[in-house]
Amino acid sequence: MRVLVTTLALDSHFYNTVPIAWALRSAGHEVRVASQPDLVPTITRAGLTAVPVGRELNLMEQSQQAPESAEAGYGSGFNIAETDPAKLTWEYVRDTLAAYAHIAELSTNTEMLTDLTRFARAWQPDLVLWDAMSYVGPAVARACGAAHARLLFGTDHWARMRELYLRLAAEQPEEARVDALGDWITGRLAGLGCAPEGDGRFDEELVVGQRTIDPLPSFLRIEAGLNRIPVRPVAYNGPSVVPDWVTHERPERPRVVLTLGLTLPEAYNDGFPITDLLAAAAEMDVELIATVGSATAESLSGTTLPENVRLVDFVPLNELLPTCSAIIHHGGMGTLQNTLRHGVPQVIVPGWLWDERATALAVQAQGAGLMIEPREFRADTLQAAVERVLNEPSFADSAERLAKELLSAPAPRDIVPELERLAAERA
Repeated sequence: MRVLVTTLALDSHFYNTVPIAWALRSAGHEVRVASQPDLVPTITRAGLTAVPVGRELNLMEQSQQAPESAEAGYGSGFNIAETDPAKLTWEYVRDTLAAYAHIAELSTNTEMLTDLTRFARAWQPDLVLWDAMSYVGPAVARACGAAHARLLFGTDHWARMRELYLRLAAEQPEEARVDALGDWITGRLAGLGCAPEGDGRFDEELVVGQRTIDPLPSFLRIEAGLNRIPVRPVAYNGPSVVPDWVTHERPERPRVVLTLGLTLPEAYNDGFPITDLLAAAAEMDVELIATVGSATAESLSGTTLPENVRLVDFVPLNELLPTCSAIIHHGGMGTLQNTLRHGVPQVIVPGWLWDERATALAVQAQGAGLMIEPREFRADTLQAAVERVLNEPSFADSAERLAKELLSAPAPRDIVPELERLAAERA
């Protein structure tokens, strides 16, 4: 079986695909990973074959140049993670999908789609596995006749909002049923020469996939009537070296790790006040390991750090977390999955890239952590939250419960037969 993986050109999104890509390769299948040229070195360092398509995306540079992107919907004013029933009117849902279709276009433009389709028609994959933010995936699968499955990178707000859109659209006059996302996908298929009465016909599979591979814990799952394939998240942190102090030094006080994840340090992160976090650590009886990314580490190089703070560029969380008693983070899915796997209590100061605030509230509702709103962050609120998750046994107990549940899901190798069956159905 030939498998084509398409992903947004961000390390965090690609890393989410690696365990499944390797499970498919280990089962004897051919796997190629397609994305913009700026992701190619990351793909090849993972030992996978890269297919560069389109022009460089440089998404984080775009984010840095647009500070308004910290607002809902990357500055659009529409939030795909919105759950307030009072706000979820027909107009809001319709326009949210239109706004996020525009974001998808910026992430995977026509030039990328054309290059990728040319490759797919020549290589003839049996299965396209697509990152849920990379809507070139289902279009290419339709254009070359392959089966396709969507891989979630976070809570499935695409499916939730789409289900709500379809329900509300049915209540509108036919002439008012504007479908920007459907029109966008249909237009891309037409540009590939797919006839609207045949392979260019729009259907909901093009939005939510023929299958949805879901690595999320049950408390973040949105059912939306989908054909889901649950899978256990397996940590992949990229090429890395474990420092000696992680393996050989036993912490003299509770070890707490602070991380901004892979994406946020390179993007606009006003509202995650790193210097305040480090200063607050001086008042706590903990060893704080701050993994803040190369740019932030460099900017703090002349700063006098508290004696109980160790500032590092990067340490693989999968290796560090077993030595930790708590974690402070931004609510990104990669960090969350790593943390849940190891049963570590959490303090979350949510970022803005997807639905970090909703994720933080969900973790808090499960009893496995606490959320601090960025606008409410102060030294005293951080200290109080960290002390609670360290000293109240219920947080560790809840974190351990969630870890057991997450690790009970099928491993990536266990879902390969289902993907093989999907591809065989389309043969």
